[in-house]
Amino acid sequence: MSKAVISGRHGTILMSGVSSSDLALAPGIGLEPTGGPCGVFLHGVDLQDELCGEQIYSLITVFNHSGLMILRGQNRLTPERQCEVVEWFGRRFHRGSAGDRLPMVGELPLQLLSNRDTRKPGRQVIAQEDDPYNSATQALRWHSDVQDYAAPPDVTVLHGVEIPPPEAGGRTHFVNMYQAHDELDAATRERIRHMKWKPASTYATMKGVKQPAAMQNSAPDSESEVVHPVVRTHPVTGRLALWITPGFTVKLEGFGHAPEEGEALLKKLIQHMTQKHLIYTHIWRQHDVIFWDNRCVMHERDTWDRNYLREMHRAQAGGSRPF
Repeated sequence: MSKAVISGRHGTILMSGVSSSDLALAPGIGLEPTGGPCGVFLHGVDLQDELCGEQIYSLITVFNHSGLMILRGQNRLTPERQCEVVEWFGRRFHRGSAGDRLPMVGELPLQLLSNRDTRKPGRQVIAQEDDPYNSATQALRWHSDVQDYAAPPDVTVLHGVEIPPPEAGGRTHFVNMYQAHDELDAATRERIRHMKWKPASTYATMKGVKQPAAMQNSAPDSESEVVHPVVRTHPVTGRLALWITPGFTVKLEGFGHAPEEGEALLKKLIQHMTQKHLIYTHIWRQHDVIFWDNRCVMHERDTWDRNYLREMHRAQAGGSRPF
């Protein structure tokens, strides 16, 4: 199936190929396709409410089959409640000592992503890009979150607390990595089926997104000791996803005597997975909450006009070793 989300009289066909009509969703919950190759809008749930087990199970089920789940109008969602919600999907993801230096929302296990720290006027949280604002410039390259860890988070939950107007930039793009894998030619799929790759180190990754703790350190960049599969199997759906990224992948393994061949294959795969028809572009509204599945979806964020505040609260959970 080339299109991941299709609406029909029998329900919405999700990324996994399963119809929403087969998921036995709780009463009042509805799904709407994004119109792109991945993701659904989920209606009928206010995350701040005391949800019953059937509703929570529906959220988890839709997430596991959609890759990207968007809930709009979550203006009542508190930071404390967001920390509770993400733990329905697994143990809160702990980033370790490097991550502990990242800006957080108060004392909560909730990361603050913002161009201004609203708790301390004048303090900047995310460094500005070297280039001046340009809506066509991709400020945060394609990646799946925290791939420099051996067991990356399964789910990322991002709450758009303050959002610039659409014309100011700040859109987020998502790639259907199932579809990217399925559309490879048969010979390439066979070639990469059991191939491995190495990501950049945690330090190099933090430096890449200009985290102050890394920018002030003169240590050399390095590759991680972590090794990941090029093709990842989703533990719930069993689907195969092409799981390398331009933002993290340093090199493909197995090309010690012919590094140029590995570089050429990596370039080919990256060009393939970032084709426009594989991408859904999300234009944020204030209090959108997006759940994305790092096991089968890759994302990228545009830069934005820094005259506007863009404040996001990020929580992550799960953490399974890719296979």
